[in-house]
Amino acid sequence: MKSFIEELQVIKAQCDSSVAKERIEVLASAFRSKPVILYGAGTLSTFVMDHLSTHNVQVECFCDTFRSGVHQSTGLPIISAEQLKSQYSDAIVIVTSELHGASILSTLQKIQYPGKIYSFDDLLPFYTIPYNKFEPHVDGYQWAFEYFTDMESRQVILDSMCTRLLGTTMTPSQNHQYFEPDVCPLTDSEIFVDGGCFIGDTAEEFIRQTGGKYIHIYGFEPDKVNLKKALANLSQYKNIDVLNSGLWHMTNTYKFVSGAFGNSKLSEDGDTIADTISLDEFFSDKHAPTFIKMDIEGAEYCALEGAKDILKTRKPKLAICVYHQVHDIYALPQQILKINPEYKLTLRHYSRWYAESVCYAV
Repeated sequence: MKSFIEELQVIKAQCDSSVAKERIEVLASAFRSKPVILYGAGTLSTFVMDHLSTHNVQVECFCDTFRSGVHQSTGLPIISAEQLKSQYSDAIVIVTSELHGASILSTLQKIQYPGKIYSFDDLLPFYTIPYNKFEPHVDGYQWAFEYFTDMESRQVILDSMCTRLLGTTMTPSQNHQYFEPDVCPLTDSEIFVDGGCFIGDTAEEFIRQTGGKYIHIYGFEPDKVNLKKALANLSQYKNIDVLNSGLWHMTNTYKFVSGAFGNSKLSEDGDTIADTISLDEFFSDKHAPTFIKMDIEGAEYCALEGAKDILKTRKPKLAICVYHQVHDIYALPQQILKINPEYKLTLRHYSRWYAESVCYAV
């Protein structure tokens, strides 16, 4: 592996060559020639649509295997796969889900859809940022590259730069997200905080990883729709509390974007109000957590500030998402080390693009 400066020069040269821009324009021109249908009305659908619109690509409607009616964020109709084939046989179909992409492609094959189909990976160039917007972060990325000495962490940093600037793919870890046995081993006496509990999927994986041997699980989920699903999915397990609160630097209320599935988040643009809580206050009369996971849509910095005392005095294991904002991959590790310099940090990644990078602290 070359030095950071050498690697950066290679990436910048590719940015200057306009390769990514040319890839975008070729795709955008094709997308403007026919009706565009987004298959998958879930977490990433609005994200994909917003990036298409910046290149003057208009979306006709959504298609989904499990949803129907009207797309909440856009007001566009959601049609079935059968309607897609009968009404839009010559449309361009773009798969908006990375996680369920293979299942969607299988559905389209079963109905023998005759139109052109693009995968989520095909659109990665649309999600890039120009180099001049990345440039203020160069020093931070260099700090991270030099701090993380293991080759896998360094590769995550370089690949994250490439996918954000050039639209290239990343290689995910083969282990389950948040659970890297060689990096962050678990015991049978964990008190687990699931920040961004969503529908309980991470908590269930934690139970599998520990063989059901743990002390307690505390899930925090501010979205009421997600909370209802989490409570149903986790009802069969012991010693679990799932709270309708978001993690923050203080206990209060805050504006919240609801009903966005995995993208629901605390935001000044919120359509409702959610309760927030700091981990320091929540655990002031309880046994401190031994393992904290956070995937809370950009609220990680504030939530870590709200757990300062726990991190300083108890040094729980951490699995913190560091991808929601361009600076997270260096700013959040720096924050953790500022709170407790004794932590040793490692990066791992879990998707084909820049989403789902995790910083482990032990």
